[in-house]
Amino acid sequence: MFYNKYRSQTINDIDSEKIREGLGKSILSNKFASAYLLIGPRGTGKTSMARLIAKALNCEKRKVGEEPCNECETCKAITNGSNLDVIEIDAASNTGVDDIRDLREKVKLAPSASKFKVYIIDEVHMLSNSAFNALLKTLEEPPSHVVFVLATTDPQKLPETIKSRCQVYEFGRGTIGEIIRALERAVRGEGLGVSNDTLLGIAKMADGSFRDAHKLLEQMANGENVTSAKIENLDDFIKNILDKNLEKSLEFINSYSGQIKDLIEVLAANLHEELVGRIKPRISTNELITLIKKLDLAYKELKGTVMQTLPLEVAIIEWISFAGSNPAIPVTQGSTLKEPKTTADFGELNWKELLEKVKPYNHSLMAVLKAGKPKK
Repeated sequence: MFYNKYRSQTINDIDSEKIREGLGKSILSNKFASAYLLIGPRGTGKTSMARLIAKALNCEKRKVGEEPCNECETCKAITNGSNLDVIEIDAASNTGVDDIRDLREKVKLAPSASKFKVYIIDEVHMLSNSAFNALLKTLEEPPSHVVFVLATTDPQKLPETIKSRCQVYEFGRGTIGEIIRALERAVRGEGLGVSNDTLLGIAKMADGSFRDAHKLLEQMANGENVTSAKIENLDDFIKNILDKNLEKSLEFINSYSGQIKDLIEVLAANLHEELVGRIKPRISTNELITLIKKLDLAYKELKGTVMQTLPLEVAIIEWISFAGSNPAIPVTQGSTLKEPKTTADFGELNWKELLEKVKPYNHSLMAVLKAGKPKK
């Protein structure tokens, strides 16, 4: 897998600038702690950083200020996961107090071949309360030859007593630029011919996850559809939406050959980047939030819709209409929003009542009808 093959092997390889300049430089200057707590979403580099800490501690050739050499037997063993002194534990599978008691006994033993024993405990928040208490005793008085690296995606579930014994570093979602930096390493390594626009599209789709970005790149390299047969035109699509150009927005949706589910995901991820300030916003915050909410609703309605394009079309129509432009809904060739072949006289019907009766059967249809007015 690209993510494992091209994970960071040196401090300089760390793609998160904040972590590279903070924790990374601290490690290179040999300012080690007895316990670290790495917090962040999945796929943001926590395990890679934990292994780099182990390398920096144990590299046979490294001097202060230098990177791990990645050439000595110790570095190679840590890279391939065969070093007996670097112990990786999945807390989700080892939640009990007996598991931690066993660990407490083993930490007392000296390293078998390295300078330090490094215990990497992933998803540490999954430990039971009794296991946390047992771990706390070890963290309070750790042997001098042991370093703990705890990692979690859910720090709220960790006791404050555990957090207080660790140096805490937060791994946020990767920025677009950081993810492209990571992808470029894999592109060079695999000799792939990938355009900058495609890398940008993949980075947007990954929603801050380096792992997901590598997975999408690998799928594309294997000839799989990653929603991005249309990546090259995605920016034009987003621009048309934000410019409130309803006709061109609907034309794109109806010409789209991939899964509408994937298209909504990519669109939402791009808007999220603007919302959190990773790229310059093109519309107001309130408009962004409203549009994202409508996309979320469209995504949820995909399972129950007769036409896959309809929920997304409704979301775009509603947002553009209520954003103040109120354009007439165009009938484009190939569009699913065509004029019905038959007509009926609505003169004696209560339009509002009709909408309410349609809603339980098809919410999306009700929304489309609500955007118009009956004529006949």
